[in-house]
Amino acid sequence: MYGRLLELALYRAEVLRGHGFNVITPRNKAEAIAAIEDGEFDTLVVSYTLSSAIAEEIVELARQKCPGCPVITISETGKVDRRLRPDVVVRANEGPSGLIKALEGIFRAQ
Repeated sequence: MYGRLLELALYRAEVLRGHGFNVITPRNKAEAIAAIEDGEFDTLVVSYTLSSAIAEEIVELARQKCPGCPVITISETGKVDRRLRPDVVVRANEGPSGLIKALEGIFRAQ
């Protein structure tokens, strides 16, 4: 899970861990790229707090490394960003429960 506001990402990660998910929260772009390069992920969660350019770069790298891995974007508006082509969009105001629901839906479908 990667976003520009580390405190928010850490909060979301802690809630997800409480629901049994293993979450990596990179502290910066370099750590996010390294985590993707390591390939130790099965879903990418990208926050609306990132710039469009960084979000696009991270999503593209993740898709190259793991073509079948779902991408979830957390969005302020809930609109699908055509450049990112997320599998699921979670509105930021849905809070952690919206993200949990999205992740559970992804894993149920697999």
